[in-house]
Amino acid sequence: MSESPLVTVEQGQLQGRIVNSPSGKAFYSFQGIPYAKPPLGSLRFKAPKPAETWEGIRDATAEGNIAPQIDTSLTKTYTGDENCLYLNVYTPHIAGNLPVMIWIHGGAFKWGSGNETLYGPDYLVEKDVVVVTLNYRCGPLGFLCLNTPEVPGNAGLKDVVQALRWLKQNIKSFGGDPDNFTVFGQSAGGAIVTILTASPLSKNMINKAIVQSGTGISKWAVQNEPLTCAKALASHLGCEADNVDEVLEFLNTVTAKELVEATEIVNSFDSLVVDQNNFFSVVVEKEFPGVEAVLTEPLLDFLTSGRTAEIPIMIGSTTLELLTNLRPSDLQMFIPSDLNIEKDSDESLAIAENLKGLYFTSDTEENKAEGLNRLHSDLLLNININRYIKYLVQNSNQPIYFYKFDYVGQFNFAHKSFFDTELKYALHMDDLGYLFKNDFQKDVDDPSPQDVKMRERMVRLWTNFAKFGNPTPEENHYLPTKWLPVTNDTLYYLNLGQELNLLQNPDEEIMKFWEDLYSKHFKIWEHTKINTIEPPRKLVYPDNEATEEQASIDDGQPSLEEKVVFEEIVPISSVLNPPVNGDAKSNADFKPKISNEIKMAQTSAPKDVVRASDPPEDDLPKNIGVNKFVNFYESLGGKK
Repeated sequence: MSESPLVTVEQGQLQGRIVNSPSGKAFYSFQGIPYAKPPLGSLRFKAPKPAETWEGIRDATAEGNIAPQIDTSLTKTYTGDENCLYLNVYTPHIAGNLPVMIWIHGGAFKWGSGNETLYGPDYLVEKDVVVVTLNYRCGPLGFLCLNTPEVPGNAGLKDVVQALRWLKQNIKSFGGDPDNFTVFGQSAGGAIVTILTASPLSKNMINKAIVQSGTGISKWAVQNEPLTCAKALASHLGCEADNVDEVLEFLNTVTAKELVEATEIVNSFDSLVVDQNNFFSVVVEKEFPGVEAVLTEPLLDFLTSGRTAEIPIMIGSTTLELLTNLRPSDLQMFIPSDLNIEKDSDESLAIAENLKGLYFTSDTEENKAEGLNRLHSDLLLNININRYIKYLVQNSNQPIYFYKFDYVGQFNFAHKSFFDTELKYALHMDDLGYLFKNDFQKDVDDPSPQDVKMRERMVRLWTNFAKFGNPTPEENHYLPTKWLPVTNDTLYYLNLGQELNLLQNPDEEIMKFWEDLYSKHFKIWEHTKINTIEPPRKLVYPDNEATEEQASIDDGQPSLEEKVVFEEIVPISSVLNPPVNGDAKSNADFKPKISNEIKMAQTSAPKDVVRASDPPEDDLPKNIGVNKFVNFYESLGGKK
């Protein structure tokens, strides 16, 4: 290997470096590569422009800036820089034609980066694949939408599309195959992957996809009233204008730091548990002549009509996923609003009783906590993962591989992030510690043989899929079980636990309950209010409490006749609930409902068919530390 690897891309030459993995294998590292023009000045909030050329040899031995965001550790400080559109390429061979794995980080569309503090590529690169990690704009800078040709929304998604375009043109210089891209992501990154496989801008650039703990059909992934969100942000910063051009002009005058910090305040009031609607996330864009759009229809429209990419997909989640603070007295709050069931109706009360029977098998505090954690996880992630798989299988001829990550060991990511003791379930992000090298692993001096074996299994499954479109092309010591894809008749899944077991229909009774509920109530919907064209509602914040003008708020919570009573939180031994980091508002008296209330069309339809209509750069750290943004739980009203 050359000690100073040099490659040539369209914009100029890059000087990388050689890195040794923990096992001593050397690979090439090229970091901080600009894939787009810095989105500064008049480019703020807008789609990215192609990267500019440079003279001479550009140093590619250090990571680029991360997107502006709040450091979600205890300090809650601002970090990042608007000049953040960089990617990193790691390759075992510069002269090759290797499969390419492109990682999309999570972080609730608000935080995160592709940097190696959390996503070191070492174990994956050892298996002869090229690994790419990247940064995209988050929060208002990446997802503000004014429904205008200038700011139609989804700038952060368009960053990822631009990165794919750059890689398509240049990955050959790093030994990668431009016709063998596997895009994989987790949480919000998983939601982005599902959207990219449907978008006309990107689906033809993706050959395989891996979706980890998140889909684009979840409510938290979509903002339905972007003008309300944008004007609430502007209002908090001092602009009361109704005209969107005036709003844009004003928002372009404030610093990125002010935008990000203000978003944390206005968005903190919107912490609905079931109907979480991030202020700045994906939007269904309006069509404008000559303006590229990621999606102009809801993702479900693409799924149900078979218009997503015909590619192999791996998809799954962890055993438990999320923990929650909530101890509600009325389980009706967990009925999704998209089912359009009137609260306190006979049906709503009956559904709440069913939830009690399905999730709470005893009155012990431990069972209450575990039941709420499972219900919370299902509503925010698992139900929509199952629905997504169902739609895919109905409309795709390509294999769909389903998994459950069920392993608890020394490399479990969330355990290392949040807890001083072991839990008995795998949580959100726990799988990442078995795919990527990260700073948490520095604390593990002597990993157990079982942990090392599990990491090897995970890395082999993921890289096999990238190479062959099949995670178990042959049986061996590490992968003794053949992983069968899902069929229309059987929901096969691989349980990734102490051993690998091919099973069927995880949580069958519970998922059947939700499937039947959606089949009955989620039919054809009017979608005129998805990204509404009506004038946005105005949120005002007297005395630091949110209200909605001309809104009547009923703080009462009617109770069930036979309800599960959840009193104050008590410690439990087997499912631990760590303290909240920051001021989570999941139990606030008032939560402004900016989410869309969709009317059911008065028409019959086949079951479960959907039709929707700053500071100087030198003063800012380039990296986020290990406890900085893994705060997905808090963003969804959950407990960190």
